[in-house]
Amino acid sequence: MSIKWSVVRLEEGSIFQEGYVNPTQKKPEYFDGDVKWLRAVDLNNGYVKETSRTLTQAGFESAGKSALLFEPGTLAISKSGTIGRIGILQNYMCGNRAVINIKVDEAKWNGRFIFYVLLANRPTIENLSIGSVQKNLYTSALGSLEFQLPDRQSQNTIANILSSLDEKIELNRQTNQTLEEMAQAVFKSWFVDFEPTRAKIKATQNGQDPTRAAMAALAGKTVDQLDTLSPEQIKTLTATAALFPASLVTSELGEIPEGWIVKNIGEIVSRLKPPKTYTKRQLESFGSVPVYEQGANVLLGYHSEEAGFMASPENPLFIFGDHTCVIHLSCQKFDISQNVIPLAGKGYPTAWVYYAVQGKQEFQEYRRHWSELIVKAVVAPKAELAIAYSVFVTSLYKQKEHLVRESKSLEQIRDTLLPKLLSGEIDLSEAS
Repeated sequence: MSIKWSVVRLEEGSIFQEGYVNPTQKKPEYFDGDVKWLRAVDLNNGYVKETSRTLTQAGFESAGKSALLFEPGTLAISKSGTIGRIGILQNYMCGNRAVINIKVDEAKWNGRFIFYVLLANRPTIENLSIGSVQKNLYTSALGSLEFQLPDRQSQNTIANILSSLDEKIELNRQTNQTLEEMAQAVFKSWFVDFEPTRAKIKATQNGQDPTRAAMAALAGKTVDQLDTLSPEQIKTLTATAALFPASLVTSELGEIPEGWIVKNIGEIVSRLKPPKTYTKRQLESFGSVPVYEQGANVLLGYHSEEAGFMASPENPLFIFGDHTCVIHLSCQKFDISQNVIPLAGKGYPTAWVYYAVQGKQEFQEYRRHWSELIVKAVVAPKAELAIAYSVFVTSLYKQKEHLVRESKSLEQIRDTLLPKLLSGEIDLSEAS
């Protein structure tokens, strides 16, 4: 029990690693390389495998002696802005000045156990930060954090119990990422590369059946492999293939399928009026209605009141971050925070419009982007094909949002167990 546990300070079994890489934004050649660049926005209170921005080797080395890569297993915590967000690195990556990197001495302590100590002590950590204008968390203050330390076997048991929940949460996240990649890949094939149309053109030139060629392109198979599919699959592919034109024409955006037109984004979106916006202080960690922000993690928190936007799988909506260009499609009811613009499709299904808008507006620091986004051009197909795509995407999003709800339930279980395990309230010999 806790009465046998010693009280220690964080600095007794860990070191704080310097190595802040902050290349100038004026040199684009410093960015979008192979070096993962950890920033506070990438910390999600869990495993961190990828970063939202990367550096080239030149960008990394621009930090000189501070150009250090932190190895997998390193802990990281945000020191400014939203203080106390943490993560466990799963890849080699460098960090910027908004992140403190913590290397736990594994000979003394279990690093995963310390991760959960930091997670449980976030309110205390936030109070350790100082500053009148913008608060910062300094390593000297973080090192003074005191907590109860059980024996090594108990550390391992606690870490294993909590990690089993986090690993399932991470598996759900990875599955959702795969589903999202599928949706993006199909959109690119149909509406960017025009693969079914190009397959029809090539088949016609070779004296082959253009419909079966388009069906093969849709299924990602050869024409001969179509015979292995079920009658229901063949029926669906045949109907979808028929929606694609058999020729390309010239447009202001280059060659596009015949009958398709070029439209500005402003012509295919409807901007919705929010009945209310929320701040972090008004929200809880769990609830029935998610509130979306414009940050990379999108989810700000939850409330359990009536929702402002009644999205559903049949009638999804999406958001656009005016300052960040972050977009997110929702098939469940939601609300928003400031600088988040709620949108629906106009003349086309919302799910199709959401993917048509993706990547059209490049993020730039310290500015709004809405007025620039709506004048960007997209290639718009016949409505029937956009509807077929939206049906496909909706099936994926139903799976995604089921996994999101499951993960929130697991987080709630973890957060309930966390203080009880760390205080010794739960008998570890009976824990499972």
